[in-house]
Amino acid sequence: MESQKRMPLTEVKRIFAVAGEPSGDIHAAHVLEALGEKAAHLEFRGFGGKHMAKAGMTVIEDLAANAVMGLFPVIKALPEIRRWFRIAKEDLIKNRPDALLLVDYPGFNLRLAKIARDLGIPVIYYISPQVWAWNQRRVNRIRKLVDLMIVILPFEQAFYEERGVTSYYAGHPLADRLALRPANATVVSRLKQEAGTPKIGLFPGSRPHVVQTLAPEFLKAAQELIKTPGLENSKFLIAAADKNIATIIKGLPEISGLNHSVMTGCSFEVMSACDVALTTSGTTTLELAGHLTPMILAYKVSPILLTVGRLVVKVPHIGLVNLIAEKGIVPEHIGTNHLWQKLAPDLVDLVLNKERQVEMIRALKDVVTRLESPGSYRRTADRIVAFLEK
Repeated sequence: MESQKRMPLTEVKRIFAVAGEPSGDIHAAHVLEALGEKAAHLEFRGFGGKHMAKAGMTVIEDLAANAVMGLFPVIKALPEIRRWFRIAKEDLIKNRPDALLLVDYPGFNLRLAKIARDLGIPVIYYISPQVWAWNQRRVNRIRKLVDLMIVILPFEQAFYEERGVTSYYAGHPLADRLALRPANATVVSRLKQEAGTPKIGLFPGSRPHVVQTLAPEFLKAAQELIKTPGLENSKFLIAAADKNIATIIKGLPEISGLNHSVMTGCSFEVMSACDVALTTSGTTTLELAGHLTPMILAYKVSPILLTVGRLVVKVPHIGLVNLIAEKGIVPEHIGTNHLWQKLAPDLVDLVLNKERQVEMIRALKDVVTRLESPGSYRRTADRIVAFLEK
C-alpha cells in the first residue's frame, strides 16, 4: 500500500468536508493537511471543528463541538440538526463542490450523502459506519449513495467489495496519530511523580452528553476502589477533551474526596503515565492499546437502546480492540443504571493483578502489530486525489 506520487491537480477543485465529532475532526484535519501537500489547487469548506479549521478549511458550522449521538439527545437536537441540513444543502447548491467528503458520523452523514446524490455531487466516505456490526441493510443505501468508501479496519474492504461497494483500505491511522502527536515526556514524568499510587486513567469520552452520564459511573467505581486495603492512596488522572468537558467533570459531586487531576488536551500523556485505565468505547481504546495501557471498557446506554442493541448487534464484542484481536482481551461492561457496581470489582482486580496486566499488554501488542500501517493519512489523500482527477 505504498503511496504513489501524483502530479498536482491543474485546476481548482472544491471539497465540502463533514466531521461531526471530535475524533472525526482530528482524523479529517490530518487528511486535509495531506491533501494540501499532495495537490496544489484544493479548496476546503464544510462542517467540522477547530482541527479542520487549523488545517485550512472554512468551517461553516462547528459540529465537532456540538456532537449529538444517542436516541434522546438526537430527538432533543432535531431543530438544530434540521438547520444544519438546510445550511449544508444551500451551500452545496451555491458553492457546488467537486466532491463531498464525509468522515464517520453516519446518522448525519448518510442523510447528507442523499442530498449530495440528488444534486449530482460525488460522495467519498472516510471511516466507515460500522454496518458490519449491526443493521447490514445500510449497505444497500451506501451502495446507492457513496462513490468511494475509504476504510481503516483490515476486514472492511472485503466486506464492502463482496456487497458491491467500491472501497479502499488505507490502513488504520493509529500509527500516524501516535507519530504526529507523541506524548510530552516532561508532562508524563510530572504525572508519574505526583502523589498517589497506583495511577489510574479515566477516559469518559469527548461528547458532553456521554460524559454527563458515564463519568459519574467511573467516579463511583473510583470511590469503591479506594475502599480497598492498599489502594487508599490511588491517584486518578482524568482526561478531558476540552475545557467544556473539564468543567462538566469538575462539577460532578462524585469527584469529591478523590485524589485526582483533570487534564485537558493531554490524553496521550495520561495514557503514558497511568498504570491502568477505565475508558469509554471508540478510538480511545486503540490509542490506549498503542500506549500498551491495560484497560477496562465501559459504556452506558438507555434501557431501550440496551434491549434493541442485544437484538440487532451482529458481533461478539463492541470494543475495537477486541474486534481486531478477534477475542475478548479487554473486559467490556455495557449497562444502564448502577454500571459502577460492575466496574468497581473488575477495576480493583485489574489494578491488583499484575499477571493480568502483563497478559493484557502482550495481547495489546498484537493488536498494535495488526494495525501497524504508517502513512494511512497519506494514502487516503492519494486515493482522494486520484478520485478527483477522474
